[in-house]
Amino acid sequence: MIDFSELDPDGEVWELFARDFLQEVGFYIESTPDRGNDHGKDILVSEEISGNLGKYKFKWLVSCKNFANSNRAVNESNEQNILERVRSFKADGFIGFYSTIASSNLNKRLFDLKNNKNIKDYKIFDHKLIENYLIRIGFSKLLMRYLPENYKEIKPLHLIVDEYLPLECSVCGKDLLPDLYNNQYGSNIVFVKKVERNEDSEIEKTIYKDIYWACKGECDRKLEKNYVDSGFTSSWEDIGDIIKPTVYLRYLFGIMNIYKDNTNIITDVTDEKIKHFFTAIGQKVLREMTEKERERVKDLFGYGLL
Repeated sequence: MIDFSELDPDGEVWELFARDFLQEVGFYIESTPDRGNDHGKDILVSEEISGNLGKYKFKWLVSCKNFANSNRAVNESNEQNILERVRSFKADGFIGFYSTIASSNLNKRLFDLKNNKNIKDYKIFDHKLIENYLIRIGFSKLLMRYLPENYKEIKPLHLIVDEYLPLECSVCGKDLLPDLYNNQYGSNIVFVKKVERNEDSEIEKTIYKDIYWACKGECDRKLEKNYVDSGFTSSWEDIGDIIKPTVYLRYLFGIMNIYKDNTNIITDVTDEKIKHFFTAIGQKVLREMTEKERERVKDLFGYGLL
C-alpha cells in the first residue's frame, strides 16, 4: 500500500523518518542520526519496561536500511557484527528498521543471538509493520511530512475529536474504518424505517426506527432479516462511497432534508447513531486540526472537542 521508495534512497531521510516514527510509537530517543561514521549505530532508543518487582530502562540499538528502490531483503551481510555493535553501545537489544523485509538468514542470526542470551531481545520493523502503524489514527502528520504522495493516495485517519471514535460492525464488532484500506466496499450503512398512515388525515409518516452499519454479507443479512421479519424496510449505502468528500456532503445534506420533512419521525436512537456515524466517518474524510485550531475550538465550546 505504501511505497517507501518515495523517501530519499541515500538513507539519511530514512533515518530521520525512523527517529520520528519510533518517537511516535513511544520510544525515548537516546541518540539521533548524524552524518559521518556512526560505527554501526544509526539511532539509540530506550523504553521503560515494567516487571513484577519494578521498572527498568531497556536500550535498543536501531539499524536503518532503505532498500525500497531495489526491493531486496536486508540480509546478514548488510548487518555485520550485530553483537559487537550492540555491546559497544551498551544496548540490550537490536531493532532493524527496514523499508523491505529481513532475510531468513538475518532472522536466524538474530534468533540465535537471543536464544543464546547474547542479546536480550530483537525486533524487526519491516515495511508492512511500519505501514500498519502509519494508517492508524495519530500518524497522519508523520505520513504527510515524509511521504506526501502516499498521503494523498491513502487518505489516513485523522484525529478530529478528543479521542479516536471507532465505527464497529453492529454484529461482529469489527472496526470498519481501518478495514476500508483493505476492503473499501466491504461495509454498508443502513436506515431501518416503516411507513404508517393516519386513517383520519390520510397522512403518511415515515418512522426512522434505527440506523446501523455492518460488514457486507452475513452480518448485514442477519440484521436485515430481523427487521424485515418485524415489518420494516431498509435503505443502504456503501460506506466506501461515503468516505469520498463529495458523497459525504451529499449524504449529509440528504439526511438534513429528512430532518426537515415534517412527515418523518426520527427516533432518539437513530438521531444519536447518525451523530456517531458522521463523526466517525469524518476521521477519514476531514483533515486534522492544527494545535492552534484545537485550542480555539476548546475556547469556543469548552474543554472537549465534541
